[in-house]
Amino acid sequence: MVSKTTTFSIIMLLIGVAIGVVGGYFAGASLGKGSVQTLTMPITSIYTSYLTTTQIQTETRIMTSQIVTTVLTTPQYPKTFVDALGREIRIDKEPMRIVSTMPSITEELFALGLGFKVVGVDSYSNYPPEVVNLRKEGKIADVGGPWTLDLEKIISLRPDIVFLCRGVSIHESLYASKLEERGLKTVFLLCDSAKDQYDVYRDLRLIASIFNREDVAESLIKTIDKKINDVIGKLKTHNASKPNVLILLGPPSWGLWSAGGNTFISWLITTAGGVNIASQYSGWPQLDYEYILSKNPEIIIITAHGINMSQLKKELEQTPLSKTKAWTDGKIYLLSGDASDMVLRPGPRIADALDMLSKIIHPEIFGELSRSDVQKILMIMPIILIVKR
Repeated sequence: MVSKTTTFSIIMLLIGVAIGVVGGYFAGASLGKGSVQTLTMPITSIYTSYLTTTQIQTETRIMTSQIVTTVLTTPQYPKTFVDALGREIRIDKEPMRIVSTMPSITEELFALGLGFKVVGVDSYSNYPPEVVNLRKEGKIADVGGPWTLDLEKIISLRPDIVFLCRGVSIHESLYASKLEERGLKTVFLLCDSAKDQYDVYRDLRLIASIFNREDVAESLIKTIDKKINDVIGKLKTHNASKPNVLILLGPPSWGLWSAGGNTFISWLITTAGGVNIASQYSGWPQLDYEYILSKNPEIIIITAHGINMSQLKKELEQTPLSKTKAWTDGKIYLLSGDASDMVLRPGPRIADALDMLSKIIHPEIFGELSRSDVQKILMIMPIILIVKR
């Protein structure tokens, strides 16, 4: 029978050996977060268990095996990949400091569990709410608007990677080269040029491959895909009609800007069971009233922040939009706040955006939408009294 003193000595010796194995590895390389967790659990179990010498030896063999397996199977750097501009990018070691220049990119980074690496975001990044709190606390810096980035601020943050957005011309024509001149690594994502959910998945997978988060990305994609397929399945089951839908990026006074057929927003409308009346155009077309009236939209969706509902209604009354079926049937919706953000950002909340639009376009199938950031413009019809003589 081994004494308690001898047992304790053996425990400490074995723990020291285990730590020494891992310590030797840390001296030459850096383990990921998952590796640290793998190491911690077996050691904790030894500290908190009363084991015989045989059990200790068995437990330590398992623990050592787990450590070695983790070290050998952790994906190694350098690695090379192709970004959304078709550029071959080489990463020599795991990036630890990230700057995001678009709200959709910020959402993707946090959805993949990489928020703790983010040191800077654009001024409009506000989701998840944690981002806003971290910025207020000074733990994440504001690097300016996506089209007005503060390059010196970004450089001062010493990021290992700056994620930029394909489809934002100034990112491609100016910001990438300026940052790279200062020795920073830039990576382009499809971002605003995304055309459907698969482009969003491509961005998630690219980010995941850089940081060895492939399993997290695939789990997230699986969840999103299921929600999307549920919507598609219900529409097929009900053989739903497809109403004409007009989406405006702001009230009419902003210029009747809409979403063309090759945009992520158009995909949302189509997948939610509607017909995007601007689908014959590409990008972000500026429509005119003659064209809109020729299509006679049955539903009009306006996305904007900080718009007064009563003022918007008065504005619409004075435009040809008051002659549309959408106006007559009272199917004009204002999306503000989070609702607007979800529709405008091709990111991990695409399934939520789709669910919201499906309830706007087909409430008879998906139920009425109830959100404080989605307001329906109510039309007060004149009451005609018939007096019998």
